[in-house]
Amino acid sequence: MRFIISVVLFAVAAVMVGAGVLIHSVFLPPNTLTQKLDMKDPAPYVLVEAAALNKISTRQRISVVGGAEGTTYTTSGPVATPTLVPEPSTSTDAVIAWGRKSDVEGFLQGMPYDMVSVDSETGELTVTRVDGIDTNSPNPFGSDMWIQQATGSGLVEEDVQMSQGGMLLIATDGTLPAPKQITITWQMNIDETVPRNLVYGGLGIGLAGAILFLLGWWSERRQRRHRQGRMPRPPRAPRWRPRRGSQSSPRRTRRGRHALGFVAMSTLVPTLLSGCSLVPSFTPGPVPTARAAARSVAVSPEQFDQIFASIQETLASADENHSADDVATRLAGAALRFRSAQYRLLDAGKNLATLFSIPNGTVRLLLPQRTNEWPRSVFAIIDNPDDKEAPSVAIMMTQPSARENYKLVYSVALEPGVQIPSVAAAGQGAAVLYGETELLAVTPQQAGERYGDLLLNGDASPYVKDFAADSLQKQIGAEAKAKRAKALGSTAKFSWTETVVPDPPLVFVTTDAGAIVAVTIEESELVKPAKSGSAITATGAVKALLGTSTSMKGIKASYQYQLLLYVPALGSLEKIRLLGYSYALTDAKKLD
Repeated sequence: MRFIISVVLFAVAAVMVGAGVLIHSVFLPPNTLTQKLDMKDPAPYVLVEAAALNKISTRQRISVVGGAEGTTYTTSGPVATPTLVPEPSTSTDAVIAWGRKSDVEGFLQGMPYDMVSVDSETGELTVTRVDGIDTNSPNPFGSDMWIQQATGSGLVEEDVQMSQGGMLLIATDGTLPAPKQITITWQMNIDETVPRNLVYGGLGIGLAGAILFLLGWWSERRQRRHRQGRMPRPPRAPRWRPRRGSQSSPRRTRRGRHALGFVAMSTLVPTLLSGCSLVPSFTPGPVPTARAAARSVAVSPEQFDQIFASIQETLASADENHSADDVATRLAGAALRFRSAQYRLLDAGKNLATLFSIPNGTVRLLLPQRTNEWPRSVFAIIDNPDDKEAPSVAIMMTQPSARENYKLVYSVALEPGVQIPSVAAAGQGAAVLYGETELLAVTPQQAGERYGDLLLNGDASPYVKDFAADSLQKQIGAEAKAKRAKALGSTAKFSWTETVVPDPPLVFVTTDAGAIVAVTIEESELVKPAKSGSAITATGAVKALLGTSTSMKGIKASYQYQLLLYVPALGSLEKIRLLGYSYALTDAKKLD
């Protein structure tokens, strides 16, 4: 009987495996859906909303064939009355970029573009032209607005997975029309539970049939072996057997056992055909993606990483060549003045200056501005994983407009063991205050002025009780100045003035209603001869910026200090604390 059951199981297994293979190869829909978009007269930009793409599938592969022809205009003639000269132009370059919808719309504000949408009923791609009046076409290559981008010449392909608030941009260079041939391939999630269960269940039933077949074959072989040479059995005494009408349990017949097997088979097969899988599902699901930051935040963490990497790359190249023009593409304000002055000193002598180093390490804190408008600002603290003794560095970046890249405006080394005040999470962002706000204990301008007075007068300053002690006061404060003046008092007369540099301070609000304030002050050191007819001799960095070694009337050396201060809220009893600073000699002149 085992042989009969095994044959039946083999037959059932063959039918199930064959049905599973047939369903998988013939009746299942394809796991991709491809649509081509051929546009005859595309605008300079083609936009696709993530919400439209994700109606079909959240995973897409975008293919673009670069190649555009058009007319570009170059400026010629006098500056006062320039003339636009049309010139034919071609390009095979293409860019596929995507970012948050608000960022893409801000980048293309006023520009004409084509909006691609997906018909919810037919699933077909449709194109709608959106007109614009702006003629200043921005180049999308390398913009800080994108979370990710793919560029190339000819065929450009990229796998895309955007959140619902994202938007895709396709362009050539912003001046020429966008590529005409665009192909979108969606990765479809096909349910393969039924064919997979049929195949696996059939294999399982076939294995059970094989086991039954082997057991039957082994049992039959043992029975044959015992029949050979067996002695006749002696007669046995009759056994007592209960009558049929007794209360004993009924004897299970072979027919009952056979029926039990068929009942199990009739239950097993529908279960295998149903969607309830007997084996774990191996169908790859959609890859989870990190949610983009809220629309009201200046940058997402992914954007910041790319922006910071681009700034580091520009700094490395400019530092190698001592190029102030190159570094100006990514630095502005005090950070640019510091770097440019250091380049001049390094050109005069390798030991005259040390470039301020920004580690390419771990971002310990990221605080973007909470805004939908421009300018935008970002505050971050970076740790150096390679040197645990090196101080952490705080940076501030600003983006004047959506079509300009972020520039580093402040970079300071944090005080040893400094406690950063509590700030909002990166996804929430912080408010940035502009102008002379009166919501703090002192205004940003007053904070810089009073700290400068403290450096100049020390304990005699009327603001000494407003500030906590720090290392900069010990290094260049009133006591340090008095010691220097005393050491050289017989040959030179020293005097100092402290002023606030007219750079716009950056003010990030903390969770306790205080603020992290970045401001720059300038300390001017005047050195005059102690006696008439004497001369002041300059050395080192001052001599390099001065261009000469002596002056009969005196020398003025200008040092600038980038200060990162914590200013408590209005009415708070806390003191103003110096969180970090950096300084550089920026200029030296002879007195008239």
